[in-house]
Amino acid sequence: MKHDDRMSLTMLGWLLPLPVRAAVLLTAIALAAADTPTDAAKQLQPPVGIGRGYYAILPNKLLLASQLRPDWMDARLSWAKLSGPGEVSIERPKACITWAIADKPGQYVFQLTATLAGREPFTGTTRVNVYPPGAYTGNPILPGMFPDPHVMFDEGKFYIYATSMENDAGSYGRASVWMSDDFLNWEMKLSNWPEYGKFGGDIWAPDIVRKGDQYYQFITRSGGYDTWVAVADSPVGPWKNLREDNTAIVSGGGNAGRIVAAYNMDAQPFIDDDGQAYMYWGWSEAMAAILTKDLKDVEGEVHFLKGMKWLPSGGELPQWLKVDLGEPVPVTKVVSSPEFKHVAYGYKIEVSADGNTWNVFADRSANRTRLPGDGYVDEGQGTARHVRITFNHCGGHWAGLYNFAVYSGDKLVSLRKSVTASSVRGKGSEPENAVDLSNGPALADFVEGSYMIKHNGTYYLLYSSGVLHDGSYCVRYGMAKHPFGPFTTPPNHTILKMNEEQTTRGPGHNSVLKFNGRHYIVYHQHNQPHEGGALVFRQTCADLIEFNPDGTIKPVTPHPDGRGSTSKTRPGAP
Repeated sequence: MKHDDRMSLTMLGWLLPLPVRAAVLLTAIALAAADTPTDAAKQLQPPVGIGRGYYAILPNKLLLASQLRPDWMDARLSWAKLSGPGEVSIERPKACITWAIADKPGQYVFQLTATLAGREPFTGTTRVNVYPPGAYTGNPILPGMFPDPHVMFDEGKFYIYATSMENDAGSYGRASVWMSDDFLNWEMKLSNWPEYGKFGGDIWAPDIVRKGDQYYQFITRSGGYDTWVAVADSPVGPWKNLREDNTAIVSGGGNAGRIVAAYNMDAQPFIDDDGQAYMYWGWSEAMAAILTKDLKDVEGEVHFLKGMKWLPSGGELPQWLKVDLGEPVPVTKVVSSPEFKHVAYGYKIEVSADGNTWNVFADRSANRTRLPGDGYVDEGQGTARHVRITFNHCGGHWAGLYNFAVYSGDKLVSLRKSVTASSVRGKGSEPENAVDLSNGPALADFVEGSYMIKHNGTYYLLYSSGVLHDGSYCVRYGMAKHPFGPFTTPPNHTILKMNEEQTTRGPGHNSVLKFNGRHYIVYHQHNQPHEGGALVFRQTCADLIEFNPDGTIKPVTPHPDGRGSTSKTRPGAP
């Protein structure tokens, strides 16, 4: 998901079933504006950004929403068909959100015209391919915008649940479920829970598990960045909140200890072979816990799977961490492993004999491009008892350290030494974590989208890394012999990423389907052609996952341009 409230993202909508007619999805969608765009920047943004056309399969219909640039909010809109083989009825041709109903398959081109007094009129087009039943196979497997997909097979039918992208503003909206008998032809049904407009936030990343004869839905609410759980007797509901007091299972603190509100998202329930239920969740922080037998609550402590680290209390900089080596020693190297691998940190390392007078060991305060990777390494010469690192820039994220390692020659001299910091976020984020681990995080660059599977006795935690809005978004994994780890990351642990041709861009936030002895990864990726910038039009895709003889996962080869779920690779294929 991401779910960065600082960015104005515009998302597209749903495919809805229509018993007797086919329909086409239309939209115009505005480029996301910066927080305070300059006049020059506004001129570079079209008044209406046209979303790419999505396919439709008879007899379904597609719905999309439009949004105007802020200074064009008073514009008048008019949709019209430019070309196509069939008759088209546009239900609300002057509305931002509209339906277009076509009666024949083929390619349709629609034009949106926007007029505003004193401005040159704007026109743009979108193309939609409409297919007869059975004529379309491949990726994306669902028409329109359906990110964060969760897939389930139950009693002869496939189900996909995804982040809701439809409402009267063309953004997040009502909950729904997709159903298919063959993984080729899908029908969508709206769900009763969470009820749109009464949930207190957007509906993100639903995840479903069956236990006994009941189904449990775990879902993120954007308004509180918390996780809620509901129960139903059927995969399509009706759903009701599992907790009698109508509260979240994890929220900003509560049973989950030091958790801050923004971390409680993307929850996945997982039931082990012995029937014990677990929950995996988190953004930036990978968390896991045992669930009670009724799945209503977290039982016992919360486990932090990335490894412990020091975190300051907030995002205000500068923030510093200082280690006392106990006695003056020659300092030759400092290795610092910040919280994120994919953003640059500006920092300064200083040394002192008495803790009062400080000398610069390394000054990277101006760094804005060099990424930490497995850690920044700074070499030099100095004699010191105290070593301090001060962060003055961290790429938009809060400072934090998994590891702060000070060396004297080849000897690590900072391990388990006394350490202090400018501030501490809370229990579990103490500064001593940075000198206790000494080997960095257990899960490389965890961002979101936890998904646990078990194969031949080994636990695999798949998760998303990078930045949702660009090509760095990808899927990685760690392996363990216990549900809580410790996890190891194989050398080739990125299994799904943008290809060199960029025909597959930003794939991530996956689930996994095990069907007839095979595993399939269901994920979202940016649509084709890619929009770029802040626009994130994401579509659901599916591909085969295979394991190597040593138990590691083979890198997935995504199939772009509609070739992904062919008859040879899709679930249900002979």
